Amino acid sequence: MPHKTAASSRREFLRLGLGLAAAGSQAARARAAAGGRPPNIVLFLVDDLGWADLGCQGSAFYETPRIDRLAAEGVRFTGAYSACPVCSPSRAALMTGKQPGSVGFTGHITAILRHRYKKHGRIVPPDDYMFLRRRETTLAEALQPAGYVSASIGKWHLGSEPYWPEKQGFDLNVAGYDHGSPPTHFYPYKNPDKEWNSAIPTLEGGKPGEYLTDRLTDEAVRFIERNAEKPFFLYLTHYAVHTPLEAPGGLIRKYERKLREDDSQFSAVYAAMIEKVDESLGRVLDAVERLGLRGDTAVVFTSDNGGEQAATRNAPLREGKGHLYEGGIRVPLIVSLPGRARAGAVSDTPVNLADLYPTIAALAGGRARPGATQGRSLTPLLEEDGGFFPARDLYWYYPHYSPQAKRPGAAVRSGRFKLIEHYDPPGIELYDLENDIGESRNLAGEKPEKTAELRAKLRQWIAANVPIRHRLNPAYDPQIAATERPE
Repeated sequence: MPHKTAASSRREFLRLGLGLAAAGSQAARARAAAGGRPPNIVLFLVDDLGWADLGCQGSAFYETPRIDRLAAEGVRFTGAYSACPVCSPSRAALMTGKQPGSVGFTGHITAILRHRYKKHGRIVPPDDYMFLRRRETTLAEALQPAGYVSASIGKWHLGSEPYWPEKQGFDLNVAGYDHGSPPTHFYPYKNPDKEWNSAIPTLEGGKPGEYLTDRLTDEAVRFIERNAEKPFFLYLTHYAVHTPLEAPGGLIRKYERKLREDDSQFSAVYAAMIEKVDESLGRVLDAVERLGLRGDTAVVFTSDNGGEQAATRNAPLREGKGHLYEGGIRVPLIVSLPGRARAGAVSDTPVNLADLYPTIAALAGGRARPGATQGRSLTPLLEEDGGFFPARDLYWYYPHYSPQAKRPGAAVRSGRFKLIEHYDPPGIELYDLENDIGESRNLAGEKPEKTAELRAKLRQWIAANVPIRHRLNPAYDPQIAATERPE
């Protein structure tokens, strides 16, 4: 048998993906001609997955063949951004199609139900909500009039029990509750050394040795099988690859061996967690294909924010989760729907996760009833003849002392330029992302007019779109704050 090179294997893989997409496309067109149902929606969200943590995004260390195959079947967005460098606000944007600050989310929901900050720091963070208000029309509620049955399986982190998924339009909630990470990724999903650290309350049953990513996938496959005869919306939102970093021992040993030959990354456990997530997507796609539904199913794959630097190297991007630099907010995004989304296409257009709400609503058709959104449907970028997608500015407001950066601020991307305004200590940075994706050269001093223009835009946007904002701290003492921890 002749030896296959890496390039020839990739070409064969791409041909396979395009072939499957073409077959699905024909089936989808046939059903549409017959007046069939709207497409099923699978929104596959990974927690803390970095922009460069996939094979299709350039990683040679992490192994993600099923995610790479999805990219070959759909559109991969290389300029996709989360709505926030941490989880809860980004998830609120996904569920509402609005920027986090406009729905009362600027930072993540904490265990103490208020935002931590330096008592002698320069600012006090906004006193905003620690839940997604039920007045908002969630994606599940928007899809209800179109006949969808919906499930939220996995991480929720958008409020306590009165605001859990089943109170926000979902027909099924599995493993979604107040907190943003489990005590452990292994059954029974609780820390035996801490009595208060109980198991996930909405996840029943299980068995010794069970791994959470596998269990959530089991639940997702069961949901698909039980609802194959009607349009379904599956929000599969993994707790992986968030800390605690844990994975099955055999996979960890595999990547420990790989690290001896490849030092581009450093955590065998994190790599094993990524492989389990990739396996999960594969199992979901296999179930959809086995039931003959692939041509009628849109699959969206993304992450809620950038990679945690304690777990992964985000190069070529700067920094990671909790930062307003690219490593904290740029995320992988793939959208696949045979017959509508171009197979194997790559778009570098800057887009935001808030755009997924109107995109999914548009794919669902005229019977969907989305609420008012600030995102923009990506369908023109998905379809060959989808129309014009005008340029726009993207904004972030994150006035928080994150556990990672501990430097509150805000940012705007306008075309090739990105400006970051830091609040504590104050500072302005301007970068040309077209020529400096790693944000290594601050151009604020060299381009004062562009800096002033973007700073004014950013402040005007915040004033118009964020009703609950930070304030200056009357107890500000820079000497004390220099060594102070947020609390």
